[in-house]
This record gives sequence, structure tokens and C-alpha cells, in this order.
Amino acid sequence: MAETVTKASGVEYSLHQAQDDINAYFTKFSKLKKWLKDRKEFIEANGYTYSFFGRKRRLPNVFSSDKGIAAHEVRSGINSEVQSIASDVNLIGAINTANEIKEKGLDANIFMLVHDSIVSIVREDQVEEYCAILKRNTQKDRGCSIKGCPIGVDQEIGNDYSFGKFEKVYEVIGDSFSRLPAK
Repeated sequence: MAETVTKASGVEYSLHQAQDDINAYFTKFSKLKKWLKDRKEFIEANGYTYSFFGRKRRLPNVFSSDKGIAAHEVRSGINSEVQSIASDVNLIGAINTANEIKEKGLDANIFMLVHDSIVSIVREDQVEEYCAILKRNTQKDRGCSIKGCPIGVDQEIGNDYSFGKFEKVYEVIGDSFSRLPAK
């Protein structure tokens, strides 16, 4: 951690300072250390883990005789538990939003999910209502929320997914487009 922060910031971040910050973090989030230990033990004993919403992730390399490979597999399993919650909450929020906009007859379509983003095409005069629906459905408590801490939702509105960068690379003529020559 000390090396990474020093490299990223250009300011010396000592091992002592890093250890103090790690200790303060685990003091503030005291249950996290136990959760990490419990998850590690479960994965090492079973070779798999389950996401909050029940998806199973098999982790056979946890039984590797190479301790580096086994440790990486445990970290991967724990990370998948955390990442899968975000992914599943996003997916369920998108499904609920799609159902609601259909019920309300809004001229809006979700056309892709990218990591933690929901990308939609929405008629301009319905954007505000759509954004409120999406935010409510994404922030809905699905049993994994921290009380008093709703999921953060940042919404960006643009004419296309590239927010104007598209026009710098492609020329659109009618229904087709072609790549512009590099400058």
C-alpha cells in the first residue's frame, strides 16, 4: 500500500503511515475483518463461494499446492462476492426499471448494461421522469444495503454514449457511418 500510494501521489507514504491507516480502517469497520476471515476459511474449505443472490462461483485452484495460486483464488472469490452484489443490484434495478417504463408507456429503452452502468435511449421530454424511476429502482433495498446509506447513483445525460467523442472519430451519413482518417 505504501509503495502504491507513493507512486500514485508522488509524495512519500511510509510503511508506518500505511499500517496506521489500515489499522484505523479495520477499527472503523470492525466487522469487516471477521467477515474477510470467515469468507477465506469457507473458500479454503469448500473450493467455492456463493454470491449474496445465490450464484455459485467455483474456485478449484484454492486447493493448489502453489500457495500463491491458492491465495489468489481466495482473493478472487472474496472479490467476486463483493462485485456480484453490485452487478446483481444493477441488473435487478434495470429489470424493474424496464418493467415500470413499459407499464407507464414511456418512450425509453435500456439497451445495455456496462459494468456498473445502465445505458438507455430516452425521449428528451421524458428524461427527468426516467431518471427518477431508474434511481428509485437502483437504490431499492434488496436486503444487502447498509442502513442509512443508499446506493450512490450518478446520472449523466448525453446525445450518445460517447458524450460527443463519437463525432470526432466517425462521420454519420444517413443510416451509416464511417471512421474518419486519423489526424
